[in-house]
Amino acid sequence: MALQGKTILITRAASQSGDLRAALEALGARVLECPAIEILPVSNWAEVDRAIAGLSSYQWLIFTSTNAVEYFMQRVQAKDIMCEVPVATVGASTARKLQEWNLTASRVPDTFRAEGLLEMFPADLQDVRILIPRAETAREILPDELRRRGATVDVVTVYRTVKSEAGLSDLRQTLTSQAIDAVVFTSPSAVRSVSETLGDELAALISPIPIAVIGPIAREAVESVGLRATIQPGKATVQALVDAIQRHFTPPAMDSGQE
Repeated sequence: MALQGKTILITRAASQSGDLRAALEALGARVLECPAIEILPVSNWAEVDRAIAGLSSYQWLIFTSTNAVEYFMQRVQAKDIMCEVPVATVGASTARKLQEWNLTASRVPDTFRAEGLLEMFPADLQDVRILIPRAETAREILPDELRRRGATVDVVTVYRTVKSEAGLSDLRQTLTSQAIDAVVFTSPSAVRSVSETLGDELAALISPIPIAVIGPIAREAVESVGLRATIQPGKATVQALVDAIQRHFTPPAMDSGQE
């Protein structure tokens, strides 16, 4: 198997790491989990409930993560309201999550980030109302640019990410006592949490290890703390990430000498 004998440390939230772990283990990897973050719902749903009550007044509903879909649609279902608004998602995984709620994304960009989705919307969005349920902390490029084009954009927080003290409690010991072949980051918040936990030891403990990121946003977060990602897939999906890790550890084919 391609990853036989390799030890991969993953930092994804424990509630979401199952698919990543299973795919790596299927290739023979030994997977260590140090969940850097926890995903929690908001404590006050009043703003979200107001948006849901007026859901039919929006021309677009935009999701930028699977977590946003799950928390928002759970609330919609609890209110017994039908979601008939056209939906756009930033990525394919988020679009697939919609299908669990019998919804289909009308727009999914080839580039799984806000900039790709913006290319699918017209320059003039006057009189268009857009709702974006999302994390408490997120990039502002999407709502800011939609507003610049004239849209009325309501952003509501449906979940938040917090540093997982328990998940990171053994991180330093794991890094110093284990021979780790790669560290995997799938979100900027995980990068920040690991950076805060290791402090001045971040570079010494992490930089000698190949870093794999799921996409450009995670890569930018890695670079912002002074590290460098060496493994990144062309598309920001778990399977593409696993494939990229596999390629990184697969020796190049022997040159047959044939043209």
